[in-house]
Amino acid sequence: MKQVLISLFIIMVFMITACSPQTATPIPEPEITPSVEITEIRPTHTISPTLAPPSAETEVVATETTIDLPVDYSAAVYLDDRSTPATMLFSLANAINRHEFIRAYAYWSTPFDYIGLLEAFTNNYANTSSVQLNIGEIHSENAVGTFYYSAPVIFTFTNSDAVVYRMSSCFLFRLPHPEDFGEPPIDLLHILKGGLNPVPVDINDDNAMMGACNGTDYGTYAAGNPPESHNLESLTNLGPDNYIDNRSGAVEVVSSLYNAVNRKEYVRAFSYWQDAAAVGSYADFAADFADTEMVTAVFGTVISDAGAGQYYYQVPVAQTVQTTSGTTQIFVGCYTLHLSNPGIQAVMPFEPLGITKGQFALVANDMDTTTLMERACN
Repeated sequence: MKQVLISLFIIMVFMITACSPQTATPIPEPEITPSVEITEIRPTHTISPTLAPPSAETEVVATETTIDLPVDYSAAVYLDDRSTPATMLFSLANAINRHEFIRAYAYWSTPFDYIGLLEAFTNNYANTSSVQLNIGEIHSENAVGTFYYSAPVIFTFTNSDAVVYRMSSCFLFRLPHPEDFGEPPIDLLHILKGGLNPVPVDINDDNAMMGACNGTDYGTYAAGNPPESHNLESLTNLGPDNYIDNRSGAVEVVSSLYNAVNRKEYVRAFSYWQDAAAVGSYADFAADFADTEMVTAVFGTVISDAGAGQYYYQVPVAQTVQTTSGTTQIFVGCYTLHLSNPGIQAVMPFEPLGITKGQFALVANDMDTTTLMERACN
């Protein structure tokens, strides 16, 4: 009986437990570790970034700007450059600054018509201590066989007695197409029209510049071409896309020679020789370049010598010639150049720096031309 009571008690306890509410034991969630390490990204600059739209949505147009670089045309240098109207104007001012009046006079094709006799021109500016240029916009027109350029210019003269005065002009320049000349002589860039007129003291440069070309019959402004650069031309580019007619120094003259050859302007190339007998007839000279496609050059150290008003220069050169058949030839040699002191030349025409002699030898393409140039002018 006792066992029956115990069994009944156990059954009752079990039934009470089963009917009582239960509390679930929480199961901790597993920690999820990312497969990629996340780091905080901090800006390296305090400036807010600029967001650019995709390139497909935005067309970037580069703005072309031409910056006029300073040009030294003081009496301390020698500048005789007919490559562009601007370089000729700088050369004109340089000639006056150096009192080389026959050279300045020679930049006009008919100087008597605009600045009088050479003697009067020399006397007018003999007391000049310095001259400064203010060049306006240079405009161009390509007519049949000729390029024309016009430029308003203000000259500020300072005399040796400290008197300052200004002159204005509207120059018309003419350049016959050099490639059109079939035989010498050649007519290169020159001042076709333009005198020097006093500027009243009560008119500033800007107003004087605006009125300088009033009343002229020049058609260059109506042509609508963009203004020409005032910068010097690049002597490193001897190719046909550049134009170099520069007699300021030995390297400049030889560079002009090669540039003329590359542009097939053989009459111009011939004109850089002072003595035509040194290269024979023009026909033979031009025929020598019949198979020349392109000439490039490396120059050595120029050697100079002066005496009794005469200046001589020697320039070693390694020239690389690309022929029309596609071969490459290298020549090493020396050019000799001569200039009679422009300050003492007294009779027109003015004789600029020119080549008097050239001696060259064909060398192997793999030879050290630097060493060869060191003794090329010996």
